[in-house]
Amino acid sequence: MKTTMGEKESNSASVSPQGKNLSYQKFGVDAKTVSELNYMESDDIPSSTLDLEWDMETELEELGSEHFPPDNYANHNVNSAINQPHIPTSSQLSTSPKGRFQRLEEEPEYFSHYAHSKPKTSKLFFTVIKVFCTLLFTFIFGILVGYFSKISPSSSNCLFLNELTTSNEIQDINEILNGITKENIENHYRYFTEISVNKTNSDPVKKIALLWTSIGLKEIQFVNYSVLLDLPSSFPNTITLKNGQCYYPSGQDCGKESKSEEFLYTYAAYSASGSLEGEVIDVQYGTIEDLQSVTKAKHISRNSIALLKLGVLPLIYKLSLLEDIGFGGVLIYLDPCDLPEGINTKDKSFMVSLKYDINQFITESSKTDGNSWEMKPNVTSLLVQPVTISLLRRLFSLTDSTVTGRCLPIKVPKTDSVNLTLHIQSTQAYKNISNAIAFLRGSLLPDRYIIIGSSHYTLFEENNKTWASGAAIMTSIISSIISKMKSGWRPQRTIIFCSWGGAPFGNIGSYKWGKDFKGILTSNAVTYIGLPNSISGNGSLHLVSSPSLQQLATEVIKKVQIGCTEKDICQKFNISSIQTQGDADFFINQLGIPTVQFLFEDRKNKGSNLLSEVFFTNKESYQKVDPFFLRHEYIGKLTAQMALRIATEPVLPFNALDIALEIQKRIEGDTLSTGLKDLSNILREITQLFQSNEMRPANDPKERDPVRVRMLNDILQNIEKNFLISSSPPGFSRNILYSLDGTSSKFSVLQEAQEYCKITKSNETLLTTLQEVLNCISSAQLYLKESLYLFETE
Repeated sequence: MKTTMGEKESNSASVSPQGKNLSYQKFGVDAKTVSELNYMESDDIPSSTLDLEWDMETELEELGSEHFPPDNYANHNVNSAINQPHIPTSSQLSTSPKGRFQRLEEEPEYFSHYAHSKPKTSKLFFTVIKVFCTLLFTFIFGILVGYFSKISPSSSNCLFLNELTTSNEIQDINEILNGITKENIENHYRYFTEISVNKTNSDPVKKIALLWTSIGLKEIQFVNYSVLLDLPSSFPNTITLKNGQCYYPSGQDCGKESKSEEFLYTYAAYSASGSLEGEVIDVQYGTIEDLQSVTKAKHISRNSIALLKLGVLPLIYKLSLLEDIGFGGVLIYLDPCDLPEGINTKDKSFMVSLKYDINQFITESSKTDGNSWEMKPNVTSLLVQPVTISLLRRLFSLTDSTVTGRCLPIKVPKTDSVNLTLHIQSTQAYKNISNAIAFLRGSLLPDRYIIIGSSHYTLFEENNKTWASGAAIMTSIISSIISKMKSGWRPQRTIIFCSWGGAPFGNIGSYKWGKDFKGILTSNAVTYIGLPNSISGNGSLHLVSSPSLQQLATEVIKKVQIGCTEKDICQKFNISSIQTQGDADFFINQLGIPTVQFLFEDRKNKGSNLLSEVFFTNKESYQKVDPFFLRHEYIGKLTAQMALRIATEPVLPFNALDIALEIQKRIEGDTLSTGLKDLSNILREITQLFQSNEMRPANDPKERDPVRVRMLNDILQNIEKNFLISSSPPGFSRNILYSLDGTSSKFSVLQEAQEYCKITKSNETLLTTLQEVLNCISSAQLYLKESLYLFETE
């Protein structure tokens, strides 16, 4: 029975992608295959066979008569002629091009010369020849039928894949890339920003889908979810000193007018609500080392309020550590010294979401129906409040970095002792979260999906422009592909375009859609290409990619660089598998499929990933960061070529060997990984064998076998699923191929488990995590080993 996305319930009628799981069988013919082979049972083959048989008989009779002995050899043993027949050579056959009856007319003595009739034994000889030829043809025909019957309908399509990488296909991709221009992206960007400033505050997803329809997309879904969200109260949160002085989180005095949305949305979604009075304790980044120092110097209680910097570790993980130690509240901030030059966050308010996993919010008993969620009001007992540097300077005696001429990290003097009252309130309300899902069906492999996604949201008017950049790039890609399709071109695999809702509250749109269709996505999704806040700075290009896609991504960048006129934009790039928060989370941590994202952003050491955890309420427009949309065009071309290469190449351009090399790199130098080193070495050897024995022949059109190509693609598509651990610390990726930052070469979960032992004084967590990593490597090793065996027995 086929499993389709359309079988799932949604609030709007939609056509869902269809796909089916394929398995390989050594024997058996399905209905469709037989119907495809009916042409082999038509009159074409039998008629040609009969013609060949008649020609053979007449020619053999003619030549056989010519070589019978004359009259004076009448008593000669006829059996010798039968046992050792004379077989005419090709030159002899060519000397008699004329028909038999024509020769009788031209040679009157022909019949009289051979007056004696042919012996009866010659008829037996020719009968044996005829039977032998018939049996031989039937045998060959049976072999062909048996061979092609093993190919399923989808696999039979692979018969045409050998010709996909022709110069015409490359030319088609180049034409699509040429259609992605900065002018088109700018037009779409202006359209989306006009939606953003619309005072009606309506969901922009309908406008997005309307634009896609006008471009030419015909298959578009609307998926709506009613979700209980944690929203700011109608009154802002406050921080009040003992002397009665009251401040807003932005640093302004209470009672003064301010932009309402700015200080209302300066909050932590899903934080606990209430009031807390206590002493503020500086815990710096909240690492294990920082917390050990704090617990030795201070007494921690439920009335203690931590002052916490963002960065180094995931926010939700640090909050879990503070909760375990005994803190009751947290003030979080961005240290300017951790941010790249030119980015000033001194007076910028921001919000954070404490959601990192959809399972935090939903239990099976809380699901009211397929599209409505009853979500938990908070995910922590801590009162969490984001604050600005301006407020901290009012609360503490901080050194002014402008006096020294260099940036000094924020650190509260030990002599400062501040007690304050933290008042936090929020409101829970049901809101509609909507996704727009559009499909471009593949011509040969429609059950294999390449997914491209960006987000949209209507949080606050001043910040609504931030999502317009990714939406404009994706729409320009759609427009260029649709223009090419009008000439008859189609991708071989299905491309799905997604506009996700609910990003600021923990990427709810992508998580819910992924959870609803996890079954079919697990088997059919090939890769996810994300378009998050792609233009968030003027720095160099950053490529966040699965190890198996890094080689392809590097090739794509170098090809696009050839046509790039702005060398300062296109010249430099770096590539890594750094964990980032975004819509790709579900596909990385739940599905385990290869993902890639192209980003222009400014990074600096510990602040490399922290900006992905915050949403500024008054962030600058991307038009100011990239006024001529050159970076937008570059990102668009990279994303499109990446998607088209995966969607059109017969063999998926994934590199399994790079995964094995990444595993080895993470294990080197780790004293705890002694048992893992042997496994990683075996994994590399098996991967090298797999690469040489299967990948190399499959990439050669002359050696390519369609059945083996389909099997090989399925193996490459699913290999990363072996590296998903069953559980991870809060905020850490379940996919061990991704790390928190590029400074450490160890597995992030293993490294943090080692640190956690210092607090718990127990190695139980470390041993459990080590076993999880060991299981992942063993699973990948067995997976590739069995894959090689499957090919050997095929």
